[in-house]
Amino acid sequence: MEGLLCGCGMVYTNQSADLPPVNPTGVTHPDAFYLLPAELKAAWMAQHCPRGRLLEVGCGAGFFLAAARTYGYEVRGLEPSHAYDRHLEALNIPIAHSFIEKNTLPKHSFDVVYHCDLLAHFPDPILSLAAMCELLNHDGVLCFEVGLLGGISPFWYPLVGNIGLGEHLWLYSDKTFRALMKRAGLSIVHVKYFGLAPEGIGGRIIDILNRRLFAPALGFFSQNGKSRLPQIQSFCVNFLRYRVGSLLPHVGPQTLLVVAKPSRNGK
Repeated sequence: MEGLLCGCGMVYTNQSADLPPVNPTGVTHPDAFYLLPAELKAAWMAQHCPRGRLLEVGCGAGFFLAAARTYGYEVRGLEPSHAYDRHLEALNIPIAHSFIEKNTLPKHSFDVVYHCDLLAHFPDPILSLAAMCELLNHDGVLCFEVGLLGGISPFWYPLVGNIGLGEHLWLYSDKTFRALMKRAGLSIVHVKYFGLAPEGIGGRIIDILNRRLFAPALGFFSQNGKSRLPQIQSFCVNFLRYRVGSLLPHVGPQTLLVVAKPSRNGK
């Protein structure tokens, strides 16, 4: 699997016809990727989006929805996989099972439709965004996180690590992401940039320290015989990604929090 660079800065996956299509229900990050920044993202959404009914597309175990509910949102999840049903039931989060493109939820019934890191995975991002917009009421907005890993110097890729080409079909540059929004009939209302360089560099350093220094001291970094190093590393990486990353200039790989409004709203 290889990525091809378009002149506009977009990197897209060169998928052979002999390869099976990517199974979206199998494309996941570790729980910590969603759990640790859930409060930060929910607070940012509450600051920039209307209160009311919230749908998360690809809600997984519901970490973000649980955080958003504390800000007064009436939450619901859309998740094609049944793997999270028991966890969502324990959180009392209602769930519908479907891909966004084939959902049967009531049209124009949500104030916010949210998704995290999905634009790189959709085979047809325009179609998927259109399906989300159909679920918004007249004043509703889309809120989402998207990575910008295209249109950057090759210098950055060893720091970013495994990008997962094949699972990630599109690597957007800032230019191509904004072009996508325009083609989808969306206007960007709010955006927050987070530089990924601290996570890439700091994560490598933390990993080396864990393996060479901390791991031998298991008596100190263990609880009931189970190492706490993975949890400590996840907290550090999350801090570097969102807290430190928010302070950096907009260069190199980025991840964005975005609020966008369909053009039909007339604004």
